[in-house]
Amino acid sequence: MKRRFNYSTIALSVCLSLASTSSFSAETKSSDSAKYSDIERIISIGTRISNRTVADSPSPIDIISSEAIKNSGATSIPDMLRKLAPSFNMNNTTTSDGQDLMRPATLRSLGPDQVLVLINGKRRHQQAVVAVQENVGRGSAGTDLSSIPMTAISHIEILRDGAAAQYGSDAIAGVINIVLKGDEGGTVWAQYGQTSEGDGESTEFGGNYGLALGTKGMLNLTFEYSDSGEINRATPTDWFGSIDEPRQLLLVGEAATEMTSLWANFSYDIGESSEFYAFGGYTTKEGESLGFYRPAADDRVWSALFPQGITPRLGSKSEDFSLAAGFKTQIGKWDFDASLVTGENRFEFSNLDSLNASYGPDSPTSAYDGALVYSQTTFNVDAVTEVDLGFYYDTSIAFGFEYRIDGFAQEAGDMVTYARGDTLCAESVNPMGDPAMTNCTGDDITVPGMQGFQGYSPAMEIDTDRDSFAFYFDTETSVTEDWLITGAVRYENYDDFGSTVIGKLSTNLSLTDSLAIRASASTGYRAPGMQQANFTQRSISLDNGELADLVTLRPNEALAGELGFSDLQEENSTNISFGVIYNAGNYSSTLDIYQINIDDRIVYSGNISRGINADIDAFFDRHSGANQALDGVKNVSIFTNAIDTETFGLDWVNQYTQTLSNMDVVYELSYHHNNTQVSNINTSSAMVPDEIIFNHAQELLVEKAQPQDKAALSAMFDMDNWSVTARMTYYGEVTSASYGTEETTWGAKSLFDVTAQWHVTDNVSISGGILNLTDEYPDEWGDNGGIFPQIGFKYGWTSFPFSLSGREYYMRASYNF
Repeated sequence: MKRRFNYSTIALSVCLSLASTSSFSAETKSSDSAKYSDIERIISIGTRISNRTVADSPSPIDIISSEAIKNSGATSIPDMLRKLAPSFNMNNTTTSDGQDLMRPATLRSLGPDQVLVLINGKRRHQQAVVAVQENVGRGSAGTDLSSIPMTAISHIEILRDGAAAQYGSDAIAGVINIVLKGDEGGTVWAQYGQTSEGDGESTEFGGNYGLALGTKGMLNLTFEYSDSGEINRATPTDWFGSIDEPRQLLLVGEAATEMTSLWANFSYDIGESSEFYAFGGYTTKEGESLGFYRPAADDRVWSALFPQGITPRLGSKSEDFSLAAGFKTQIGKWDFDASLVTGENRFEFSNLDSLNASYGPDSPTSAYDGALVYSQTTFNVDAVTEVDLGFYYDTSIAFGFEYRIDGFAQEAGDMVTYARGDTLCAESVNPMGDPAMTNCTGDDITVPGMQGFQGYSPAMEIDTDRDSFAFYFDTETSVTEDWLITGAVRYENYDDFGSTVIGKLSTNLSLTDSLAIRASASTGYRAPGMQQANFTQRSISLDNGELADLVTLRPNEALAGELGFSDLQEENSTNISFGVIYNAGNYSSTLDIYQINIDDRIVYSGNISRGINADIDAFFDRHSGANQALDGVKNVSIFTNAIDTETFGLDWVNQYTQTLSNMDVVYELSYHHNNTQVSNINTSSAMVPDEIIFNHAQELLVEKAQPQDKAALSAMFDMDNWSVTARMTYYGEVTSASYGTEETTWGAKSLFDVTAQWHVTDNVSISGGILNLTDEYPDEWGDNGGIFPQIGFKYGWTSFPFSLSGREYYMRASYNF
């Protein structure tokens, strides 16, 4: 009864068996889906056994098929996952610089950088942009899932359990493994969509083609292009009488974006037991968004340039590249896999329509702001075998080595974007913009740098990297036919903060043919992000409703040391879970309860400014003169290990299949509950009070700005050449108090989607749907929003778990060959 292990997954950093609940996915023909539930599907994430299923594994996994992805009507992976994965969340941020193009995505309401993303079982690099606005994901830099074309995906596996002992840093909340297509044949498709408001027009098309390379190899190619128009739900405003006729002066919704992707997946057999493989891709994205309006009478504007005032128009561009190559072979009873994976995300900022007030009325109105670059190179060697230790099945043993280099660079922009020009006095006291005039003080002095997004100066430039290496070992054995036990241990060493040892134990016990229990306990960690440790910028943000300049300090620089801050350290976690699995006939159900405790979580601090205490006042006095580090700066912030959190939650997932006389039906129901509490605030600085480092508004972002309750109910009907899917997604209430506003709770909402697909012929299909059928929007902000509803923020913008687009329509045509 010896099981053959699946050495196509040896590339996973640690080969510990993890398991899964059912996912809300439907195959191309739902009649196929009706033959078995998702709980009986074979999984690859975290296991080396080729026939490991969801039901006999010790941890929960969601499986999402390519057909479910296509039928979701979503235009990006994050948007699709929040419809189909019970514990996944993505907030629609707006007016948030680079976050408008790379929105934060989370599992189990933890941080975007506390979930690890794999492609074909290999570690995926993170994005360069770190979130510094007051919205969900503040202080983190996750992985840009939207840069991976959905056309290239075979299926997605989502592990909902602590997995750092298997995969290393970042896997505190879980792991998302994206499996690329590797079969023959092809498809081309085109999709068009629009909102019921007439905006947000999107045009997309793509193709995927897999071809055999003789009898030993395979090459699968994917191309995808999308062009999405702006969606703006800002209300018209006269900006407190600054203009004659009210109009939209802000962008509250979604910025216009354009994306192009080219990806490939390749494998070639060498002899009978060896294989060379490679995969990767290139994606470029460009977008435009808006900053906050500046009236013509504002000292940040020269009326000669902008007589009607200006809303700065910002441009952003992301270039994402990745390449993995590896060799697998069998030597005796051992399977070996050696792989090298490299990837990079480059993110550029530009001012498309703006000015630098300190350059006077002759200021340039467009310029390049600079770029952030994150890179990662990972080398793995993995080995796995099976030995007979006298148990019911042979015991699997795996061990390996990993070496990784993480890099971060920050590049300067054009001088006009960051420098102080020759015009010291603003228009209120210097209407002609005379550079010779210098008798001005206080608010009458111009601020340096361009409005909207101030560029990176040469003093901010950095190009640095970090090395780490790891050794890991795991084992998996079936003590009896019904009792599986797995264990893993990992040692990892970083050259900037030291080493750590973590481990995990998991078990699955079948009580009857249809009922089983599972449990796991693990320790974990997350290394400080290179972005968190090395990012700095000067930006303009809102402080109690007024524009104010803010500088982000690097944790290891002298200014941070003057305020008492030390270098960043790793986050440490413990994760305990218990689950029940029921699978009988056409019905399956899983219920998993978990507790995740994290110590020393890294946060992006609140505003440190004058008036807090005498030591901080003296700090600003030393550095606030003209052309000094804090020239014109009101606030500084920093990344620091500051909080401990405790998260309790549960996931309940159900699937029922039914065969009727003229159709097959798949019903699915999921419910996710999550409650995160900040248990302790303790920073390294004795000078800056805890309530400044982590204030009530930030506490709400961690505890209540993501839905504590989320549910989904769907039914998919298959009728010969037709299939129809109806889905309801429930998002619980969210609460925030960003940018000095009152604490506000936005009520729970339910969104309804209806999609359909018609197989015109064996090769041609037409599909379409209505998303958010009832045209649901968040609650309006009301009086708690202070001045923000008056300037256009009808709905707010920091914590909404679904789009502000309202009702959407789409049509799609596909040709398979």
